[in-house]
Amino acid sequence: MADRPLFKVGITTLVVGVVLCVVGVVTIVYGRTTAEGDRAARSAAPSADSSAAAPAPGQKPARSGDPSTGKWPNAATAGVPQNVRLVESEPIKITEEGAVIEAQDVKGDIVVLANNVTIRNSRITAGGWWGIIQRKEASGLTIENSEIVGNGVKPLEFAILNYGGDITVRGNDIHGMMSAVQTRHGLIEKNYIHDPKEFPGSHVTLIASNEGSPIGLPLTIRGNTLLNPLEQNSCVSVYQDFGLNHDVLVEDNLMAGGGYVMFGGKGKYGTPYNIKFINNVISRRYFPKGGSWGWLATWDARGKGNTFSGNKWEDTGEPVPLPS
Repeated sequence: MADRPLFKVGITTLVVGVVLCVVGVVTIVYGRTTAEGDRAARSAAPSADSSAAAPAPGQKPARSGDPSTGKWPNAATAGVPQNVRLVESEPIKITEEGAVIEAQDVKGDIVVLANNVTIRNSRITAGGWWGIIQRKEASGLTIENSEIVGNGVKPLEFAILNYGGDITVRGNDIHGMMSAVQTRHGLIEKNYIHDPKEFPGSHVTLIASNEGSPIGLPLTIRGNTLLNPLEQNSCVSVYQDFGLNHDVLVEDNLMAGGGYVMFGGKGKYGTPYNIKFINNVISRRYFPKGGSWGWLATWDARGKGNTFSGNKWEDTGEPVPLPS
């Protein structure tokens, strides 16, 4: 008789366990069905970005914060094309004339020692003084449709540094560096240069010329998106660090940020000449004056051919004046 209550409890526990099991199975089935229904409903519902046009086949989607109009280079139109498959590579030193580096995922830098080299459809992730450098004995380097980015650990001083002759930098996505391009001459066009990374003691200028070309070549900066949310130093700087500057055309770019958006070339080596800032759009997305301090510094109106005209504010379309 003493065993009967234990038997009853055992039967009761068994029945309750079976009931709970059945409820659990029903709950799992119901939960799975409900979750699948929710996912289907979410995929069917329009997203917050559904009003934006879908990227064309083979085109990368735009990122948040990209320029809002199709005219300006952005993440969808600059850099490595979406359909390119990259092959991982160690740092590269190029000594062959006319060499073509294509579809490489380079972990480290590229040093160019030969003429007429082309780097295209590649990604360069680097830290140190440069991502790509054209040495003084080389000329004719073309860098196009590539991504140059700092590794985020070691500061990348210059994404592209040119000590040599002519250079073309076109259609690239450059970011995560302290400075993007430093050269005295060449063509820099249709690039998306954005989100520089500030390290202690860094000097952030997206595109800089430290003196005029010693071999008589002009510098043209045209059709780029240049976004510098930091309070230093500029989007485009025409300096006189090492000599008189001259023959620089900065035309039809979208620019925002830095201490000043632009530096105009005035300095200790004399009166700069043929410095032209024409038909650029200056954005106030980061600072009310375009840059933290203003939109233009070191402008010298006395120089022959120096021109500041047709520049407009992005938000109003009103002319950007010379600073008073």
